[in-house]
Amino acid sequence: MRVKKEFVVKEHEGFRLRVEAQECLAPKGLISLNFVQECLNTKGDVDFSSTYNFFMTKEEIEGLCEGLKQV
Repeated sequence: MRVKKEFVVKEHEGFRLRVEAQECLAPKGLISLNFVQECLNTKGDVDFSSTYNFFMTKEEIEGLCEGLKQV
């Protein structure tokens, strides 16, 4: 069973960034990452969203995290 992990990176009035991660069935060793940008209306509901999908290995994700820490 594949488990989908999801967390909110940033949320402000009118904006939210979420990340969804799920291991791919094939090829083995790849993880599907969705960066979901949501624009929220004044009620806090999603007006529209954009999703950016990347397929990365755990090592590539670790490199991304390390690179972001250095910014």
